[in-house]
Amino acid sequence: MRAARRRGCMRVSPWKGRCQPRLGRGCYRLHFGIAGEMKPVTLPECIIRCANWSTHQPILGSMPTDPGPVPPAKPAATRSRASRPRSGTYTVHDVARMAGVSSVTVSRYFNEPQKVSEALRTRLAQVIEQTGYVPNQVARILATNQGGVVGAVMQNVTSPTFADMVRGMMDVAERNDLQLLLANSHFSRDSEARALRTFAGWHPRALILTRGDHSPESDALLARLKVPIVEAWEVHAGRPFHQVGFSQQVVGRMLAEHFVGQGALRIRFVLNGAVEDGRATRRSEGYAQAMHDAGLVPDVWRARASDDVGAAREAMAALAAMPPGRRPRAVIFANDNMAITAILCAHSHGLAIPGDLAVAGFGDAPLAAVTTPSLTTVRPDPYAIGSRAMEIVVASLHASTASAGPQVQEIACDLVIRESSRVVR
Repeated sequence: MRAARRRGCMRVSPWKGRCQPRLGRGCYRLHFGIAGEMKPVTLPECIIRCANWSTHQPILGSMPTDPGPVPPAKPAATRSRASRPRSGTYTVHDVARMAGVSSVTVSRYFNEPQKVSEALRTRLAQVIEQTGYVPNQVARILATNQGGVVGAVMQNVTSPTFADMVRGMMDVAERNDLQLLLANSHFSRDSEARALRTFAGWHPRALILTRGDHSPESDALLARLKVPIVEAWEVHAGRPFHQVGFSQQVVGRMLAEHFVGQGALRIRFVLNGAVEDGRATRRSEGYAQAMHDAGLVPDVWRARASDDVGAAREAMAALAAMPPGRRPRAVIFANDNMAITAILCAHSHGLAIPGDLAVAGFGDAPLAAVTTPSLTTVRPDPYAIGSRAMEIVVASLHASTASAGPQVQEIACDLVIRESSRVVR
């Protein structure tokens, strides 16, 4: 016995001074809980029934055929019963233990199920259904470099225009095993910076941003991230990232030329009070350049109210207070929400559209075609912008080598001429 103890193969039983094999954890369970039995198993039975019998081989010749009775241990939990771990969340290791497989097999079940036998797939499916196990997606991304999260920071997620853009991104993402996470910056560069810091903690595969004028903090963070970055919605010259969209200046010029071509001499561009909405400001810059080119004086007017409805009502009150001989003959509103509000409240201010005031907007909102009069506007293609932005992400993730430089893809807008913009002479 002493020799056996020196070899680390025996231990003294506290019961009757007998010796018994030093067993591994799994073997110990088999000894005292095989098939629900509540009685000890003798060593010869161990040789036949214990999967770990080879650990006892060196001492079989010196061991008594029956080491004697030992107190029964509690039976091990069977695979059919799931005991919730202390953390309250099952891990891949818990699922592997309960299914009697390795954690690698569990991971393969999710990532490459065709490489797992049908019997194991059935067993794992039962355990996963029982436990409600959900794979750790961050761990999966880091381990496999497949799938993953694409973060998108929107300027205004409540806008119908941006809703179509999100739909385009999601359709492409789902076809390529990518998940889209959204953040809303409310046109604020500081809010965008906070969203980018949060996304960075998720280890995103790529980022899609709907503005190109970021804060210095955001620019520094984006420069450090080694992931594809797409600026979607508008294009700027000299940007270091992929771009998809259109030129805001071109849109502003398009609207101004529409009124200049009808002979209007006094044309106003109305902005709301949200000074951080640089996109509308850039449209006003395109309008101003077109006015200069036509030999006319630009008239950019900004409301105090930052919301579209309040800004439009404020603008209409100011226009109604002007003498007819000095009042602008046409007004370009920064977006359709403002233009539609102007049409709805014009009568209360004693103004007729388009008789006294021709009006146009931007965005082609759903109500633009059904107002009276119907609204002239510029129609972007947000679905195409969103889907193309995500396609660039997918192509960048699958590229074997870095591309020569950032891609710039322009998606043209359409001028939709309706009743509201007719200049009455």
